[in-house]
Amino acid sequence: MRRSTLLLVEDSKEVLEDNRKALVAAGYEVLAASTLAGARERLARRQPDLILLDVLLPDGNGVELCRELRDSTAAPILFLTSLGESEQIVEGLRAGGDDYVTKPYRMEELLARVEAQLRRTERIRGEAAEGVGGLTLDARAQRAFLEGKDLLLKPKEFQLLCVLLRGRDRFRTAEELYQEVWGLDANADARTVLVHISNLRAKLRGGREEGNIQIQREGSRGYRLTLEAEKEWE
Repeated sequence: MRRSTLLLVEDSKEVLEDNRKALVAAGYEVLAASTLAGARERLARRQPDLILLDVLLPDGNGVELCRELRDSTAAPILFLTSLGESEQIVEGLRAGGDDYVTKPYRMEELLARVEAQLRRTERIRGEAAEGVGGLTLDARAQRAFLEGKDLLLKPKEFQLLCVLLRGRDRFRTAEELYQEVWGLDANADARTVLVHISNLRAKLRGGREEGNIQIQREGSRGYRLTLEAEKEWE
């Protein structure tokens, strides 16, 4: 079985080496860099299966790299952030990051999140296309089309849409969505899910005030995907 390749980008040389050793011991092949320049150099040679990305780096911001990468890779991007980087967390998620881990973190938590991200991505890629109401999802390519137009979804936006589409019969809370899409219990706050829901809603609207396919929210019951035709009969 092929070992998954990870790109680890961390400005602290000590943390970088500790994480690299732990990830290698867990069975991963690890490419390591401490700057954006170093990360770009490694990416030019090899495409990883997952990226662990520090936010603040000596030569720039990890969010910049995330935004660049979303034009060329669907690999999960997991931000490594400090407690005071709240704005950067949201910015990173909007740029296409899949999730974040707040420093200081336990190595067991980091390894669990890496495994969950890889497992979910592999499962989605193995599924077939499906669709409803002009919306078509191609799981193998991780692309979604609305009336034939590519929605240009980020990986976790696509996976979230898959879950909402298959479960249109009921509402799901942010915590339930996180567990289904990210594969773990939710973080202390719901920012990861809320940002991805916001991005997904905007793309489904396609610049219109309200689209035919919407993500409905109802208080504590959570979210569900609805079609205009279905709403008329509720």
